[in-house]
Amino acid sequence: MLHSARLRGSDSGRFPVGSGGIGGDTMDPKEQLSEVTDLLTALVDGTDAGQLDDDTPCSEFRVRDLIGHFTLGRFLFAAGLNGDKSRGDELLAGMPEQFGDVLGDDHRATYQDASVELEAAVNGVGDLDEVISLIFGDMPAGVAMQLISADNFIHCWDLARSTGQDFDPPVELVDVTATFLSGFITDERRAGGGFGSEVEVPDDASALDRLLGFCGRTP
Repeated sequence: MLHSARLRGSDSGRFPVGSGGIGGDTMDPKEQLSEVTDLLTALVDGTDAGQLDDDTPCSEFRVRDLIGHFTLGRFLFAAGLNGDKSRGDELLAGMPEQFGDVLGDDHRATYQDASVELEAAVNGVGDLDEVISLIFGDMPAGVAMQLISADNFIHCWDLARSTGQDFDPPVELVDVTATFLSGFITDERRAGGGFGSEVEVPDDASALDRLLGFCGRTP
Protein backbone atom coordinates (compact mmCIF):
# COMPACT_ATOMS: atom_id res chain seq x y z
CA MET A 1 0.00 0.00 0.00
CA LEU A 2 2.78 2.39 0.87
CA HIS A 3 4.94 1.39 -2.06
CA SER A 4 2.50 0.80 -4.84
CA ALA A 5 -0.97 1.29 -6.22
CA ARG A 6 -2.28 -1.92 -4.68
CA LEU A 7 -5.12 -0.42 -2.68
CA ARG A 8 -7.08 -3.61 -3.06
CA GLY A 9 -4.34 -5.54 -1.30
CA SER A 10 -3.70 -9.27 -1.21
CA ASP A 11 -3.97 -9.82 2.52
CA SER A 12 -7.28 -10.75 4.07
CA GLY A 13 -8.55 -11.91 7.41
CA ARG A 14 -8.53 -10.43 10.87
CA PHE A 15 -6.05 -8.07 12.44
CA PRO A 16 -5.33 -8.15 16.20
CA VAL A 17 -8.02 -6.66 18.39
CA GLY A 18 -7.20 -4.39 21.31
CA SER A 19 -3.93 -2.78 22.29
CA GLY A 20 -1.70 -5.75 21.51
CA GLY A 21 0.05 -6.67 18.27
CA ILE A 22 0.33 -4.04 15.58
CA GLY A 23 -2.34 -1.95 17.25
CA GLY A 24 -0.15 -0.92 20.17
CA ASP A 25 -1.49 2.12 22.02
CA THR A 26 1.57 4.38 21.70
CA MET A 27 -0.63 7.34 20.70
CA ASP A 28 -4.36 7.81 20.57
CA PRO A 29 -5.23 6.70 17.00
CA LYS A 30 -7.59 9.63 16.47
CA GLU A 31 -4.94 12.11 17.56
CA GLN A 32 -2.33 10.39 15.39
CA LEU A 33 -4.53 10.58 12.30
CA SER A 34 -5.39 14.21 12.98
CA GLU A 35 -1.72 15.18 13.20
CA VAL A 36 -0.85 13.31 10.01
CA THR A 37 -3.80 14.89 8.22
CA ASP A 38 -2.55 18.36 9.15
CA LEU A 39 0.85 17.56 7.65
CA LEU A 40 -0.59 16.00 4.51
CA THR A 41 -3.11 18.77 3.92
CA ALA A 42 -0.40 21.42 4.03
CA LEU A 43 1.59 19.50 1.42
CA VAL A 44 -1.41 18.98 -0.87
CA ASP A 45 -2.26 22.67 -0.58
CA GLY A 46 1.35 23.49 -1.44
CA THR A 47 1.28 21.40 -4.61
CA ASP A 48 0.66 23.44 -7.74
CA ALA A 49 -1.32 22.13 -10.70
CA GLY A 50 1.82 22.46 -12.81
CA GLN A 51 3.55 19.83 -10.64
CA LEU A 52 0.92 17.12 -11.04
CA ASP A 53 2.74 15.37 -13.89
CA ASP A 54 6.09 15.32 -12.10
CA ASP A 55 7.71 12.06 -11.01
CA THR A 56 7.59 10.71 -7.46
CA PRO A 57 9.65 8.24 -5.39
CA CYS A 58 6.92 5.69 -6.26
CA SER A 59 8.03 4.75 -9.77
CA GLU A 60 4.53 3.99 -11.05
CA PHE A 61 3.08 7.27 -9.79
CA ARG A 62 3.12 10.81 -11.04
CA VAL A 63 2.28 13.43 -8.42
CA ARG A 64 -1.38 13.37 -9.48
CA ASP A 65 -1.46 9.58 -9.07
CA LEU A 66 0.15 9.79 -5.63
CA ILE A 67 -2.42 12.33 -4.45
CA GLY A 68 -5.22 10.34 -6.09
CA HIS A 69 -3.99 7.17 -4.38
CA PHE A 70 -4.16 8.50 -0.84
CA THR A 71 -7.29 10.53 -1.59
CA LEU A 72 -9.14 7.41 -2.71
CA GLY A 73 -7.76 5.63 0.34
CA ARG A 74 -9.31 8.28 2.56
CA PHE A 75 -12.68 7.82 0.91
CA LEU A 76 -12.41 4.03 1.34
CA PHE A 77 -11.35 4.17 4.99
CA ALA A 78 -14.20 6.59 5.70
CA ALA A 79 -16.66 4.12 4.19
CA GLY A 80 -15.18 1.29 6.24
CA LEU A 81 -15.27 3.23 9.50
CA ASN A 82 -18.87 4.19 8.75
CA GLY A 83 -19.79 0.58 8.06
CA ASP A 84 -21.07 1.75 4.67
CA LYS A 85 -20.45 -1.24 2.41
CA SER A 86 -22.48 0.20 -0.45
CA ARG A 87 -20.28 3.31 -0.48
CA GLY A 88 -17.16 1.16 -0.48
CA ASP A 89 -18.49 -0.97 -3.32
CA GLU A 90 -19.36 2.17 -5.26
CA LEU A 91 -15.84 3.51 -4.84
CA LEU A 92 -14.28 0.24 -5.94
CA ALA A 93 -16.58 -0.08 -8.94
CA GLY A 94 -15.61 3.40 -10.06
CA MET A 95 -11.89 2.99 -9.43
CA PRO A 96 -10.09 4.43 -12.48
CA GLU A 97 -7.16 2.87 -14.30
CA GLN A 98 -4.98 5.77 -13.14
CA PHE A 99 -5.36 7.00 -9.57
CA GLY A 100 -4.86 10.57 -10.71
CA ASP A 101 -8.21 10.45 -12.48
CA VAL A 102 -9.88 10.37 -9.05
CA LEU A 103 -8.98 14.02 -8.59
CA GLY A 104 -10.92 15.56 -11.46
CA ASP A 105 -9.97 19.16 -12.22
CA ASP A 106 -9.14 20.25 -8.65
CA HIS A 107 -6.76 18.06 -6.67
CA ARG A 108 -7.06 20.20 -3.55
CA ALA A 109 -10.87 20.19 -3.47
CA THR A 110 -11.17 16.43 -4.04
CA TYR A 111 -8.59 15.68 -1.37
CA GLN A 112 -10.42 18.01 1.01
CA ASP A 113 -13.73 16.24 0.32
CA ALA A 114 -12.11 12.91 1.19
CA SER A 115 -10.58 14.35 4.35
CA VAL A 116 -13.91 15.77 5.50
CA GLU A 117 -15.54 12.36 5.02
CA LEU A 118 -12.72 10.65 6.89
CA GLU A 119 -12.77 13.11 9.80
CA ALA A 120 -16.53 12.67 10.20
CA ALA A 121 -16.17 8.90 10.14
CA VAL A 122 -13.38 8.97 12.73
CA ASN A 123 -15.40 11.24 15.00
CA GLY A 124 -18.29 8.80 14.76
CA VAL A 125 -16.26 5.89 16.15
CA GLY A 126 -17.04 5.32 19.81
CA ASP A 127 -15.20 2.03 20.32
CA LEU A 128 -11.70 1.73 18.87
CA ASP A 129 -11.83 -2.06 19.31
CA GLU A 130 -14.94 -2.38 17.14
CA VAL A 131 -14.04 -4.56 14.16
CA ILE A 132 -14.68 -2.97 10.79
CA SER A 133 -14.39 -4.33 7.25
CA LEU A 134 -12.03 -2.82 4.70
CA ILE A 135 -11.14 -4.03 1.22
CA PHE A 136 -8.07 -5.89 2.48
CA GLY A 137 -9.52 -7.42 5.61
CA ASP A 138 -11.23 -6.91 8.94
CA MET A 139 -9.54 -4.99 11.74
CA PRO A 140 -10.35 -2.90 14.81
CA ALA A 141 -11.28 0.68 14.02
CA GLY A 142 -8.28 1.96 15.98
CA VAL A 143 -5.89 -0.19 13.96
CA ALA A 144 -7.49 1.08 10.75
CA MET A 145 -6.75 4.63 11.90
CA GLN A 146 -3.16 3.70 12.67
CA LEU A 147 -2.81 2.04 9.28
CA ILE A 148 -4.02 4.99 7.22
CA SER A 149 -2.01 7.33 9.45
CA ALA A 150 1.18 5.38 8.76
CA ASP A 151 0.43 5.12 5.05
CA ASN A 152 -0.31 8.83 4.75
CA PHE A 153 2.73 9.74 6.85
CA ILE A 154 5.09 8.04 4.39
CA HIS A 155 3.22 9.61 1.49
CA CYS A 156 3.82 13.00 3.12
CA TRP A 157 7.51 12.45 2.50
CA ASP A 158 6.84 11.20 -1.03
CA LEU A 159 4.85 14.32 -1.86
CA ALA A 160 7.31 16.68 -0.20
CA ARG A 161 10.23 15.10 -2.06
CA SER A 162 8.35 15.28 -5.36
CA THR A 163 7.30 18.91 -5.05
CA GLY A 164 10.29 20.46 -3.29
CA GLN A 165 8.46 21.11 -0.04
CA ASP A 166 9.80 20.74 3.49
CA PHE A 167 8.74 17.82 5.66
CA ASP A 168 9.90 18.03 9.26
CA PRO A 169 7.44 15.97 11.32
CA PRO A 170 7.43 15.82 15.12
CA VAL A 171 9.72 13.13 16.52
CA GLU A 172 6.82 11.55 18.41
CA LEU A 173 4.92 11.06 15.15
CA VAL A 174 7.97 9.48 13.53
CA ASP A 175 8.29 7.12 16.49
CA VAL A 176 4.67 5.97 16.58
CA THR A 177 4.69 5.42 12.82
CA ALA A 178 7.88 3.38 13.08
CA THR A 179 6.43 1.33 15.94
CA PHE A 180 3.35 0.49 13.92
CA LEU A 181 5.10 -0.27 10.64
CA SER A 182 7.81 -2.39 12.28
CA GLY A 183 5.05 -4.84 13.13
CA PHE A 184 3.01 -4.39 9.97
CA ILE A 185 5.63 -4.65 7.22
CA THR A 186 6.58 -8.31 7.14
CA ASP A 187 8.72 -10.26 4.68
CA GLU A 188 5.51 -11.75 3.32
CA ARG A 189 4.07 -8.32 2.60
CA ARG A 190 7.29 -7.24 0.93
CA ALA A 191 7.28 -10.39 -1.21
CA GLY A 192 3.68 -9.67 -2.21
CA GLY A 193 4.75 -6.37 -3.76
CA GLY A 194 2.98 -4.06 -1.36
CA PHE A 195 6.25 -2.72 0.04
CA GLY A 196 9.71 -2.18 -1.36
CA SER A 197 12.84 -3.91 -0.08
CA GLU A 198 14.48 -2.25 2.89
CA VAL A 199 17.08 0.37 1.94
CA GLU A 200 20.26 0.62 4.01
CA VAL A 201 20.90 3.99 5.63
CA PRO A 202 23.97 5.25 7.53
CA ASP A 203 24.38 4.28 11.18
CA ASP A 204 23.94 7.91 12.18
CA ALA A 205 20.77 8.41 10.11
CA SER A 206 17.88 10.27 11.68
CA ALA A 207 14.85 8.42 12.99
CA LEU A 208 12.88 9.62 9.96
CA ASP A 209 15.53 8.41 7.50
CA ARG A 210 15.70 5.02 9.25
CA LEU A 211 11.92 4.73 8.93
CA LEU A 212 12.01 5.71 5.26
CA GLY A 213 14.73 3.15 4.56
CA PHE A 214 12.71 0.46 6.32
CA CYS A 215 9.77 1.33 4.06
CA GLY A 216 11.88 0.97 0.93
CA ARG A 217 12.52 4.66 0.39
CA THR A 218 15.91 6.24 -0.32
CA PRO A 219 16.10 9.31 1.96
